[in-house]
Amino acid sequence: MRLRLYNGAATQSAAFVGAGWLAVALIVIAVFNPTIAAAGWLIGFVFWMQILVGSLTLTMIHRLTGGRWGAILAPAVEPAAFAVPFLLLLAIPLFIAVPVIYPWPHWPVAIKPDVLAYYLNAPSFIIRSVVALVGWSAIAVYLPRVRGRSGQLLAALGLVFHAFIISSVSIDWYLSLEAPFTSSSFGAGAAISALVAALAWAVLWAPTPEDESAIGDVGGLLLTTILGITYIDFMAVLVIWYGDLPREEAWFVVRDQMPWAALAWIAFLLASLLPVLALLLARVRNARHPLRAIGACVLVGLACYDTYLLAPPAGGIALVTALIAILGIGLALIGVFLSGRTGVFAAREPANVR
Repeated sequence: MRLRLYNGAATQSAAFVGAGWLAVALIVIAVFNPTIAAAGWLIGFVFWMQILVGSLTLTMIHRLTGGRWGAILAPAVEPAAFAVPFLLLLAIPLFIAVPVIYPWPHWPVAIKPDVLAYYLNAPSFIIRSVVALVGWSAIAVYLPRVRGRSGQLLAALGLVFHAFIISSVSIDWYLSLEAPFTSSSFGAGAAISALVAALAWAVLWAPTPEDESAIGDVGGLLLTTILGITYIDFMAVLVIWYGDLPREEAWFVVRDQMPWAALAWIAFLLASLLPVLALLLARVRNARHPLRAIGACVLVGLACYDTYLLAPPAGGIALVTALIAILGIGLALIGVFLSGRTGVFAAREPANVR
């Protein structure tokens, strides 16, 4: 089933051309400052990874649980899930940029030598990332083709793989940027953030009728996941700050300055506070157009949050490259969606509607 963002070959061509020009702009910046360009690409990569992998996760969950909510979100969620292999291509610039964006290739004294030798090094980083991306891609390709109990088994195994691998690679992609900062809850937060991103994407683009009774279920799912990530992030800050952990506190002290403090407040307002207050109202939670506005709000907030997490080591100018990368990757994905290559989901397993 094709994601009908817009129609026509002209729009598809325009999307690819726009993505190409933005890629050229990022390459020009990389010539003069590779670190800033790499930081922007990393932010764009993880932002769209959340949407695609989160959509795959929703697809696996729906295969196991059924429900009308999955059926009405399918036109947006399934093409995004099937685009997961595209992340393998997007990861190549990240792998190339490892020496200029991450500190551990230079063997900093703050990190234990055995950690650097056996875990935090470029080959191990790339291997873990490739395992995650290939695993997600294999699930995305084969899940629509496997039906019945076999499909449910594949979905269950896929969720187990996802729960294991998301903790590993999210810490690699995010936290190792400022090693040795650690957070035991970060993997869970990354998994829930991906669900939030996928649900926000789906409510924004899924062509749901106004009289669809399951819209409220979707709104409830979005509210629940937003509350989940808000709670996990709040508790992480509370434990680190009031636990008097100087090494971890330094990570927050850096982000207590401008523009990062402002970015954190914007992310909190757009991705947490305003959506929660709105979704608590039944008339908002059960209506298509308000949900679409909330979806757009949440996606912008998540983009700000990813930038808040990843941009500070590169400096404020990384805000510009992050915007270029997010828009460029987004346009490329829209071109992929419009090409119809995600149409394999037209023959998806019928939903077990309850």
